[in-house]
Amino acid sequence: MTKTKSNMYSDSVKQWNVFVGCEYDCHYCRKSFQAQMKRQKHNCDDCYTYTPHFHPERLRQSLPKTTGDEFIWACSSGDITFAKKEWIEQILDRIRELPFKTFFFQSKNPKCFRDYKFPKNVLLGTTIESNRIYKTISKAPIINNRLWDFKDIKHPRKVVTIEPIMDFDYWTLRRWIYSLHPERVYVGYDTKKSGLEEPPFSKTVQLITTLGNFTKVKLKYLPIEVLDRLPKMVKYEKIDNKIEDYSGW
Repeated sequence: MTKTKSNMYSDSVKQWNVFVGCEYDCHYCRKSFQAQMKRQKHNCDDCYTYTPHFHPERLRQSLPKTTGDEFIWACSSGDITFAKKEWIEQILDRIRELPFKTFFFQSKNPKCFRDYKFPKNVLLGTTIESNRIYKTISKAPIINNRLWDFKDIKHPRKVVTIEPIMDFDYWTLRRWIYSLHPERVYVGYDTKKSGLEEPPFSKTVQLITTLGNFTKVKLKYLPIEVLDRLPKMVKYEKIDNKIEDYSGW
């Protein structure tokens, strides 16, 4: 089967949307995930409106093999917080049939992971854009709650996404990420020009440099000004070719 790369994660070789939909209405998602679903108007009304729903006919889709850091992104166009438990159990049953392929679930409400027993070939992720609380950008649980809920999850394979990165307090965010013991961390700026409060480039460089001392850092959409300042010895991997020049903003 041909692998198809995701615009959000180049490590994603397949976006397996057996479940679709979310009600968090994140400001920066309106121009990405929700906009993509608008293309489904002639295929599925619920996809078009981003209403949480199930596509059981996709359970038996052929899924590509994964190697290295690659994964199949389960429910990429939604948040499983809004899925019925029996839907996710059916997805997990399918995943258990494929123990040599890696799968990825991501939620802005990591507390929902408590409801399931995930096999070892599953990565669990959450988004932590900052340590600061920005209430107006999303209806998702506040950042502090995401941190503590994710820490409580005993699954051994965790991923943190700091994208779109928003202004933060360096020592606090560094300590937060370290406490989660993530297998990898993705870092990137907003590419949709959503008017977010972003950190100075120098602070982002400092954070990436430090994270690289204790986990694998994967760089996504970053300003050239950030890339040029990263020390050569930092352990990171640039996974996207679309490096944005923010100098004209």
